Amino acid sequence: MAFPNLSPDPTVSQTDASGGVGLWAAVAVSYVVSPLALPPLVYGLVLAHVGAPWADVAWGAGIGFVFLSVVPLAYVGGMRLQGRIESLEIRDRTKRTEPFLVALGASGTALATVLGVDVAGRWLLAALVACHALNTTFLFLITTRWKISVHCASVAGAVSTLAFVQGHVPGQLLTAAPAGPAVLVGGVGLAGLILWARVRSRAHTLAQAVAGTGMGLVAPYLELVAVSGVIGV
Repeated sequence: MAFPNLSPDPTVSQTDASGGVGLWAAVAVSYVVSPLALPPLVYGLVLAHVGAPWADVAWGAGIGFVFLSVVPLAYVGGMRLQGRIESLEIRDRTKRTEPFLVALGASGTALATVLGVDVAGRWLLAALVACHALNTTFLFLITTRWKISVHCASVAGAVSTLAFVQGHVPGQLLTAAPAGPAVLVGGVGLAGLILWARVRSRAHTLAQAVAGTGMGLVAPYLELVAVSGVIGV
């Protein structure tokens, strides 16, 4: 995996253009804390929380991994190998249309797969996948006009989703100490870290990173509250 070209993004403010260890640390954080790594982790935690058998937990995490991680990464990796983008981050928002459409198609396929198999927590998992598709659509529409941070929205969205599950879904993992509080506190810290990293690496302005974080914290929570009666929580 190649690191991105660290030349300044023409769409990003140059207020913090210095290099050094801080810049490289921010780039490393951006690659490690990837939006593509979050769906299988969140889905696995949620299914474990509701007491699903480990086979079902693995199945749910696998759905997130295959459709929401591997498929989008494979497509973006192909774009990188073809020289159509300079890095896997796709810093030029005008080149994000195809990856967004692929991600939406993969989300639809994931949702159909979840609905077609009877596993513990199926309706809750289906709601999570549907929210992922809806918020990916929102990010896509915003990106056609403005470069909102997908990294920040994704990390904050994971925190918001786990907070909803902790507060509204009966279970043990996310409500029992110390695991539950540790997951949320760690998630909030991670959201702050990725916000810093996206600004420090010059991938986004502070406004773009804050907007992504705000959307991630608010949208999934409200969406899940709205469908909580339908999914039986």
